[in-house]
Amino acid sequence: MIRIERANFGIAPGDTVIAEQITPEPVQLSREAARLHEAERTLSASFVAPVRREAFLAGRIVAHAALEAAGDSRAYRMPIIRDDRGRPQPTWTDAPAVSISHTKIRAVAAVALDRTCRALGIDVEEIDAKRAEALVRMATAKEERAILTENDPMMLVSPIAMWCAREACVKAHGLDVGWFGSVLRLGKMEPAEALVPHAELSWNIEIHYESRPPMHAHAWQSNGAVFAVSGRVAKTG
Repeated sequence: MIRIERANFGIAPGDTVIAEQITPEPVQLSREAARLHEAERTLSASFVAPVRREAFLAGRIVAHAALEAAGDSRAYRMPIIRDDRGRPQPTWTDAPAVSISHTKIRAVAAVALDRTCRALGIDVEEIDAKRAEALVRMATAKEERAILTENDPMMLVSPIAMWCAREACVKAHGLDVGWFGSVLRLGKMEPAEALVPHAELSWNIEIHYESRPPMHAHAWQSNGAVFAVSGRVAKTG
């Protein structure tokens, strides 16, 4: 079952639609994928590893569900392919900003309702103590660890929220930073109002990168995972 949420996360004008699904078993996934455009199914076949192929299909399924919930009549009728950096790319004119992420067990997609949102970034990670410990050890500075501890003394969820926020910002702002754990810095992490009904904890997060203006993401914990969304607005003038 695909869960649809809609909220203004404060990272782009207007609301963002979020679609999430626990990845179904291969047989059910194949049935759901039959609704996708032929170009998407063909692209999925280019992945040799079944796990990557299934993740691709699951991501496209939730992306089209989000587009449909956003009122885009071209959902399912037109394909979402990939650009030269592997990012999801709708093939029709005036398509809204779309972003997709997945773990081994779930897929999530975001669609911006306001067309002045030039790009979105969404990321999801399962909550895992070993993963959190590795992130603290390998991808945080002393100042960042102080912020993480303040928000989460056990540092089980906050390091994963930081990582998701970083990755969401990378996607939204089109950054090419390689191992960005060492170049993107956590500036602020503040508890925030829950913007989706099922959020257990929520944060507004500020990420710094070189001399750029600070980037912002909204992150939340839900159903054993952490999610983060970031956005980039079209320049005016």
